[in-house]
Amino acid sequence: QNNSPSPQQHSTPQRERALTYYALPSHLALFTMSSIQEIKALVTSSEHEVHIAKEALKATERGIEEAYERNRIAKATHDGLVVKLANLKAQFREQITEDGLKESNRWNEMYYKLLQWKENHDGDVLVGVDKDSDEDTKKLSRWVINQRSAYKYFMNGDTKHIKDHRIDALNKMGFVWCVADHVFQANVEELKQYHAENEKFDIPVKENKKLAAFVSRVRTAYANKQEGRAQHDLTDEKIEQLDAIGFKWGFKKSRKKTSSTSTAFDYDTQIALLQEFKNEYGHTKVNKLIKEWQKGEGEPSKKEYRRLPVFLTFARKEYISYVEGQPSLIDAEKVKALTDLGVEWKQPPNVPRKNTGGEASRKKKPRIEAPSHEQEFVAAELDVEAALPPLAANLHVPALPSPNIVAPKFDDGQSTMI
Repeated sequence: QNNSPSPQQHSTPQRERALTYYALPSHLALFTMSSIQEIKALVTSSEHEVHIAKEALKATERGIEEAYERNRIAKATHDGLVVKLANLKAQFREQITEDGLKESNRWNEMYYKLLQWKENHDGDVLVGVDKDSDEDTKKLSRWVINQRSAYKYFMNGDTKHIKDHRIDALNKMGFVWCVADHVFQANVEELKQYHAENEKFDIPVKENKKLAAFVSRVRTAYANKQEGRAQHDLTDEKIEQLDAIGFKWGFKKSRKKTSSTSTAFDYDTQIALLQEFKNEYGHTKVNKLIKEWQKGEGEPSKKEYRRLPVFLTFARKEYISYVEGQPSLIDAEKVKALTDLGVEWKQPPNVPRKNTGGEASRKKKPRIEAPSHEQEFVAAELDVEAALPPLAANLHVPALPSPNIVAPKFDDGQSTMI
């Protein structure tokens, strides 16, 4: 039984609240039905939108597949054109090389002499000389060295010392640009053969002096590399080649600095000694006096001066490491102090030399035509500098761009070979 008071029993405000109270359920019902209808309409609309989105997604996927297919066809066409262009370039370069070798000049003459030397010496292109070599062989050897020097300039952007087609001709012959790498490869092959026959890498000096020295050098260089010191001759690629044949680097992968090393770079003591040497002799060219002392031409005032070449050699090696950003025992302050004393530094291997004695360096510079007597007379009378012809040296002729040539790394053959 509903004990709620009837609307007639209340005043007007109470009666309005009561009417609202009794009408609430019907309003809720109407609101609920309306909401359900709106929700159903929203669901229907959402389902329609989802259907449209799915169709759009399928169309997008089909478009992506078609784009991938077009890209695949385009890539295949591009690759084919690249191969065709490379073949045409190769044929063009070969034709240029053949035409260049037909010319009559000194370079071609020496080239064919080297080709003949290779045929007569079992494929050798190094052309080594000794005291018994004739003059023609010595000239050919110097020419070979000059080509390496010119190529070093070429790889550093100076392309005037050797032409592109000549590099191609030498590569086709099998020319050795890096003697150190060539010797290293030969030693690795010999070491590989020795290990296959003897199952060891520790080679007695009496058995094979050359190969034993090679093993000793690479182990020493590897130990130095483990200490963080730069070793230009033992690269990571060479280490990988030796690892590939199972080479044993030794039980100690790093070693402590020996007393001779610490003595050699006792900086404070040695630089003070070098300062005394300069005060006494006026320069720091210690090696020059050492050779004279060894010949018996005089004696050093201090026996400690004989150790200065070791210090300078060590300092120059550390300087190369310092310049290349490698760990070094030398810093900017020490470099400045030694430079102020007159010590000359060696440049890193990747820096070309000022003059390598190459063929291009022997070419005479174009002469500047001297003014005639009439021109001198006119210039003297008029006192006008413009009366003279412009000097050829003031003309600037831009260099033509040269295509990149992929060739072996260069080495002048004068560094320590591993």
